[in-house]
Amino acid sequence: MMFRGRPLRRDSRIMDYRRLDDILAKNPGREKILITRRPPFEVSAPNVYPVWITKVSHPNAVHPSRLHIIEQIVWDKLQNEKSDVVLDAVEYLMIENGVEPTLRFVSKIRDMAVMKNSDFYVTVSDGLDDRILNVLRRIVE
Repeated sequence: MMFRGRPLRRDSRIMDYRRLDDILAKNPGREKILITRRPPFEVSAPNVYPVWITKVSHPNAVHPSRLHIIEQIVWDKLQNEKSDVVLDAVEYLMIENGVEPTLRFVSKIRDMAVMKNSDFYVTVSDGLDDRILNVLRRIVE
């Protein structure tokens, strides 16, 4: 697969956002924690626990500025069951929180996943500049 003219490694943990459904379908017997902008009714897979990131008040939603709440949800889920973690809202979190706080958040979530022997994926779009993409790649892979 190519991303911005460069091949992504086959085992890459940073993937094009259009491949989210492929990531969620991978290892169907394994639970997935999905941190996303998609509302829960758009995530229909039974093995996916969505964490909806939005400013809209909703019982299944977390405000994008509450990174500590997202961290706690992920940590609690990882304690209870073996799950992979998928971050599908990284650009939105950067817009809402700034680049550096978001990269620190990504690093912490990645470390949690590693501690629990879970896979961690981040989906990105073409809108992410090369410098940030390279830093993100270093954090995740």
